[in-house]
Amino acid sequence: MKIFASVLGQVDNVGDTVLRRAFLEALRPAGELQLFVGERDDSYLGALGLTDADTVFRSSASWRREVSRTSLREASVYAFNAGEIEVRRSYAGQYLRLAPLLLASRLRGGHAVHAGFGIRRPSWWRVPIGVTLHMCDIVSWRDHESRAAMGLGRVAPDWAFAVGSPDAHLTTGWSDADRGLLAVSMRYNGPRPDATWTRSVRRLADQHGLEIVTVAQILRDGPLAAELAAELGGTAVVWKGPDHAGQEARLRETYRHTRLLVTNRLHAAVMGLTEGALPLALTQAGSVQGSVQGTVASSVQGTVAGSGKVPRSLAAAGILGVSVDAGLADFPALARTARDVLSRREPILQHVVDARADLRTLGEDIRRLAV
Repeated sequence: MKIFASVLGQVDNVGDTVLRRAFLEALRPAGELQLFVGERDDSYLGALGLTDADTVFRSSASWRREVSRTSLREASVYAFNAGEIEVRRSYAGQYLRLAPLLLASRLRGGHAVHAGFGIRRPSWWRVPIGVTLHMCDIVSWRDHESRAAMGLGRVAPDWAFAVGSPDAHLTTGWSDADRGLLAVSMRYNGPRPDATWTRSVRRLADQHGLEIVTVAQILRDGPLAAELAAELGGTAVVWKGPDHAGQEARLRETYRHTRLLVTNRLHAAVMGLTEGALPLALTQAGSVQGSVQGTVASSVQGTVAGSGKVPRSLAAAGILGVSVDAGLADFPALARTARDVLSRREPILQHVVDARADLRTLGEDIRRLAV
């Protein structure tokens, strides 16, 4: 079967290429990949793990024509572009326009996959989106709240958990002696850390005898990472040009030497975990406790978006109790959470191994569609 998938993501976001590379690895054994890449250049595409067997489309018009032609003539698979969706009119329109093609493909033995998604604030537009999702053979969400808000599908860990160091390195190769860093990864468009915040991070690093390194998960995080490194007395790992693969390699090398990772970025936390770094997820006041407990009620009330995305998505992998208030004003609470997270290193990293097993099962379910 031909498998159609868009792999568009942010051109300066390592997390976008990491999760899509894992998604493509799950799709590839099921058939011939027909990928829409648009105007993305090699600095982005080089991190997707494309092969000579993959067919690449740069024109959206030609890709849509091929999707339509194939759907009307033969069995194929349409795989929605994994990641985050916004439940609003424009997205609903895109989904509804696909519905007739998915139906035509289904009548010819074709399939559709909508796997690895999280949503922002739910709204009425989830109803028309849900109409299209009911035509999908597989629907999975990266957190329980998104699944509860949409009312269908299953929960599976974010695709980015599938990438990183081998399981054995996580479960048996972890050593305090090799992990002398406290890493910080902060959103460029979030609240600017204040003096209280920086004092708390510096004090936490001193308490555990760690050196501070700030990292830029996306290119636009770079200036803030450099500023924080200067204020914290640490070093910064920023982009050296637009190359995703190069920055990913630098980030992973840093995380392999990191003991604690303070972050409000989901894929920084996931990438860190897949290299053995233990996260402290910065979460806005009022949402920490609910995220730790894995409650879903708040999402249905419209609070899916925001910094709670990190603990929600980690909870889907069984990783709980890693949230701290984003302001870091209560240092004793921060210190207690850090000690607790470090004391649970083995079970936390075992959850990473288990998440990979869950993703392998999801991949096997996708591959069975093409049988």
